[in-house]
Amino acid sequence: MVKKLYRSSTDKVISGVLGGISTYFNWNSTLVRVLYIVLAFTPGINVLAILAYIVMMAIIPSDNSGNSFFNQFKSGTPNGGSGNQSRKVIHDVEEKNVDDHQKRG
Repeated sequence: MVKKLYRSSTDKVISGVLGGISTYFNWNSTLVRVLYIVLAFTPGINVLAILAYIVMMAIIPSDNSGNSFFNQFKSGTPNGGSGNQSRKVIHDVEEKNVDDHQKRG
């Protein structure tokens, strides 16, 4: 069985990246978050740590949908093009002028 890295949909604070990493390596998610915060506040590494998190958020697919951040925008629908949305059709619509209605009444 091939092990794959996914963003966690259940163990997440922002986007599930650190929860997914902790699940992948079978580590405690609190430990992973504390280590990331230490890296994010370490001078000289902080910008790299924040940029790496943003890149991982965009590239790593979510565990519940299989779509990465960029795949959501390919089809133009908000849920990645599943096509489950339906349109309501209104039949027998008659347009009336409100001013005419007030003059009669």
